Amino acid sequence: MDITSTATEIFINDESLISTSIEEIKFNKDEFGEVQIQITISNFSKKSKFSKINLLFNNIVEFNFYYNSDYIFYNIEAYKLLYFDDQIYLSLDPDDSIDDKSEDDSDFILAKNLKLL
Repeated sequence: MDITSTATEIFINDESLISTSIEEIKFNKDEFGEVQIQITISNFSKKSKFSKINLLFNNIVEFNFYYNSDYIFYNIEAYKLLYFDDQIYLSLDPDDSIDDKSEDDSDFILAKNLKLL
């Protein structure tokens, strides 16, 4: 299901990504040879209609992920989810001082398409 323009309305309240866990991040190529990123997220609140989801980002504009073995992989403690200019933006390590996309956001994906699998 394409949720590019509605993701910001889906992942709120009981369906928030706060306190969920990333089980897996997969980088693949689609049928056109373009990069796609699939993120598997679990451990939603018991009140959520989700238990485990897969988010598939296509038509990637930009992404950046950093890993260090000194940190736990990967509990979502904060995130920034934005829809602007017909693009979806997810930062899993956001700069909280700004509500918009920031140069200080980390672990982010900017894409033209997002599907909930």
